[in-house]
Amino acid sequence: MKAVILFFSNTGSTKSMAVTFQKHLEGAGHSVSLHDGFLILKQSLTSGEKEVTPLLSNYHAALKEAYIVGIGSYVSFGTIADGVAKLLTEDATPTSLFASMKYYFSFSSFGDMGGEAINYLSTYLHNKNGAAKYLGSVCQHDPENHLPLLPPRGRIDEVPASELKKVNNFGKTLIARLNSGYPSYMHEIVTTTHHSANAKPGAGLGPIKIDSEKCIKCFECVTVCPYNALSKPEEGAAVKIPVWDGSSCYGCSRCFNLCPVRAIEFPKVRSEKKEQYFWGRSDPELVRKPIPCFLLLRSRAFTKTELAIGIVIYVSIGYILKKCLAYIPVGGIDFATMYW
Repeated sequence: MKAVILFFSNTGSTKSMAVTFQKHLEGAGHSVSLHDGFLILKQSLTSGEKEVTPLLSNYHAALKEAYIVGIGSYVSFGTIADGVAKLLTEDATPTSLFASMKYYFSFSSFGDMGGEAINYLSTYLHNKNGAAKYLGSVCQHDPENHLPLLPPRGRIDEVPASELKKVNNFGKTLIARLNSGYPSYMHEIVTTTHHSANAKPGAGLGPIKIDSEKCIKCFECVTVCPYNALSKPEEGAAVKIPVWDGSSCYGCSRCFNLCPVRAIEFPKVRSEKKEQYFWGRSDPELVRKPIPCFLLLRSRAFTKTELAIGIVIYVSIGYILKKCLAYIPVGGIDFATMYW
């Protein structure tokens, strides 16, 4: 059977999940095509959102013939990532394209918050073809990659081996359920619309600062920004560094995390004290530590009430620490370098 997997990956972990499922499906004899949602989105924003671009056209063509469809996204503050919903609208991906879908599954990766993202993606596919069977979902708990919550310079949080094993086991489960004529069960149906289609760009992390002396003009940041908030300088510009557009920036911090020479900083959130993060990173000079144990408690999806209470507590504690302790060295520790 033909399968399509669409993924939205900020720093690589959700993509690695998609690749894992691809390997399992192909190993069982299925034909799989992977589609990078952010590349499709970027190309669409460049050409105009109403235009069917080559990457979007390829995705549409694959969907028409797909018996198995999987969709995954990293989680942004308890919901699907900023901008992801733009590609999930009826205008961008019509329901008629899912007529051949017989099975579907969803997956997500998250740092501090799980939320309803996984159920939102499952509901999206269910609404596209109610006769299709649900194969299940899996969430992977990763180190936090949102810039203000990154660990201090010199350390990196490890991904728990149990999470990687869980994702691999889910890949095996997909094959077992497909081979056994698995009777579909129902997932939670999400009816709310508080997803990122309503998110507005506005540089929530503040203006970026590009160090012209460090910048090697590789323009990797321009390539990886899914919202086209960074662009190459105009011909004849005095300073040959990327140009930042605050009106298009969603503050995903992808440019900060993926700059090969760390030439990009976000002064408003003191990013100079934070370590970069990207999936699969290996650097012997970094101190590798497990994810703080209290974050592991967030490996399940929260109810709306729990999520609201948690955010209030989280923001309140962060505000107090920032105002009262950020510049007070206690035992040699600068609180501004911690998670808050």
